[in-house]
Amino acid sequence: MQVHRSEISQDGLNLDYEADPATLDLNGSDAEFVGPIQVRARLVPTDHSVYVSGEVQAHAKLQCVRCLEGLSYPVHSSFEMTVVPKESKTGRLPEEWHELDEKELDEYQYSGDIIDLTDVVREHVLLSLPTYPLCRPDCGGLCPQCGADLNRMSCRCVTEEVLRPMTVLQEKLKKIIKK
Repeated sequence: MQVHRSEISQDGLNLDYEADPATLDLNGSDAEFVGPIQVRARLVPTDHSVYVSGEVQAHAKLQCVRCLEGLSYPVHSSFEMTVVPKESKTGRLPEEWHELDEKELDEYQYSGDIIDLTDVVREHVLLSLPTYPLCRPDCGGLCPQCGADLNRMSCRCVTEEVLRPMTVLQEKLKKIIKK
């Protein structure tokens, strides 16, 4: 999603865009996206930069990490940032390593006349996906012995109680407290 800086009027520019998930290089995710990713953005020029605000919406198919059932997940993320030309006002070259100040943390850079929002859209889609997707909060998962889906049925596998190392100390402490 590229915009030419010269296309942005003083009043700003509104964008409604549909991004194809295949073109966004979302390889780091296990999600399968249903339909295009909706992007709405407003670009407003300032003296030496462009203020960008917007939102990203999509619909993803994920897999529950406990029971492996498929689930539907709505993706929604808002963003605000400042886009500045690569030519830095500090006099530093863009490739020079330096500690970022607080203002620079919310800045992206563009070169020439082209502002590319593809990385911003990709970043917000990936960060909006859950790291531990569950079909429901109380998902029982799969039985570790027989593989039965514990959400649909109970199994008859015998589970051994795991003795935790601190259990012995807790029991001794209870005896001391009772005395």
